[in-house]
Amino acid sequence: MTSFPGADDFVLRRGIPVLIEVAAVRRDIWRGTKSTETPSDRRVSGGSRLPEEQPGHTLSAAPSPRMKRHIFHISIPVSDLSAAKRFYVDVLDASVGRESEEWLDVLLWGHQVTLQRRPNEVASLAEQGKRHFGVTLPWDEWERQVQRVRALGTRFLVEPAVLLQGTPDEQAKFYLADPSNNVIEIKSYRDIATTLGLE
Repeated sequence: MTSFPGADDFVLRRGIPVLIEVAAVRRDIWRGTKSTETPSDRRVSGGSRLPEEQPGHTLSAAPSPRMKRHIFHISIPVSDLSAAKRFYVDVLDASVGRESEEWLDVLLWGHQVTLQRRPNEVASLAEQGKRHFGVTLPWDEWERQVQRVRALGTRFLVEPAVLLQGTPDEQAKFYLADPSNNVIEIKSYRDIATTLGLE
């Protein structure tokens, strides 16, 4: 089995800060009710206006029912947007959302990954340590992903493996790296409710 530096521990060889952005729709907009807030209540730090206060900006009364769910968002640096787009679309079967010259969104298993063109922020695998992101899939879907990646001829950073076989914590995983060395772990648990303590 191949591996990458730091694959067996959670120690960063070089501290690389990760910015997690939490975005939310205003409760009144979400529920379709009128807000009791004043514009000054909705100013962000520094006194700047929120998007709905900008001239010409409008918001619909309520979102589509299909948007009433949690969507995880992560933003990562890439060297080349075109190469990154091809990887996430062709290898991971993502769909493309918003695009600009400096960034684009890919929708991956129902979640939002923003690819930022920041070549100076791209780190080598050795510098990344254990930093990675990923997804936990149902077991049969994980097996299909293994077959898909193999059929495409894409190199695994860490080969697919089933761990802790025959135990309540049996799990399967593999790792990939995109063209900018962002590491993606794709895993599954045989009994996800027991292993992760889900209700």
